[in-house]
Amino acid sequence: MDEYQKDYVAPNVYSIAESKVEEHYCPRVICSNDRVIGFLMYCVEVDPPDETLFWLFRFMIGKDHQAKGYGTKALQMAIDEMAAKGAKRIRTMYKSSNNIAGKLYKKMGFIETGEYDERGDIILELNISLQKNAN
Repeated sequence: MDEYQKDYVAPNVYSIAESKVEEHYCPRVICSNDRVIGFLMYCVEVDPPDETLFWLFRFMIGKDHQAKGYGTKALQMAIDEMAAKGAKRIRTMYKSSNNIAGKLYKKMGFIETGEYDERGDIILELNISLQKNAN
């Protein structure tokens, strides 16, 4: 990540440690040509339990690999994986200052819900059936 992006997402080592404690967290390394270029993590909603609602709460692409289409491909793969696990809706969030993330999520069919998380991040939601119909 570029220096200015460090406030946008938690460090990967923290996320991996979290996934060892929270068994429902699913960390994924993003690779291209056997090189690690990014990281994402998602989970099913547990509070209250909803096996059709998933959260993508970590997503980053290394600074040298940005603006090359990797984010779009990785996000679609994550959406497909969550859908295969039963997701009907996927929620994510981004900081209002992170225009690049906002554009990517909206390009992929996510819609702002009008809600904000506890850090003030904008919450978006993807309805899987609507996204599949658009593609």
